Amino acid sequence: IVPLNSQSIEIEAKSFYNCRALVNLVLPQGSTADDSTTHKHSFQRCALLQDRFGEGADSIITGLTSRFERFPVHKLCYYHSSTTAQELRLCIENQE
Repeated sequence: IVPLNSQSIEIEAKSFYNCRALVNLVLPQGSTADDSTTHKHSFQRCALLQDRFGEGADSIITGLTSRFERFPVHKLCYYHSSTTAQELRLCIENQE
C-alpha cells in the first residue's frame, strides 16, 4: 500500500500496459504519467480502469488520486490496518 500522503509518483509510459484486470490502484496526489515518449500511454488496454475513468492516462490518474476526496470514511476503512476506532468514530460523527 502506498500511503496517500507520500510523495507523488511518476508513472512511466506503458507501466501498466495491457493490465486488463487492474481495477484499483492508490496513487498519492500529484502523481503523473510520462507518456510523452511513446504513443502507448501508461494505462493503455487497462479496460476496467478505462471504463471507469476514461481512455486517457490523465483522466485515470485524476480518478485514482481523488477517489477518496468526498469519502473520508472509505479512506479510513481502506487504511484499516492503521486506523483506530476513535479516528473512525470521529470521522463518522463529523459526517452527520
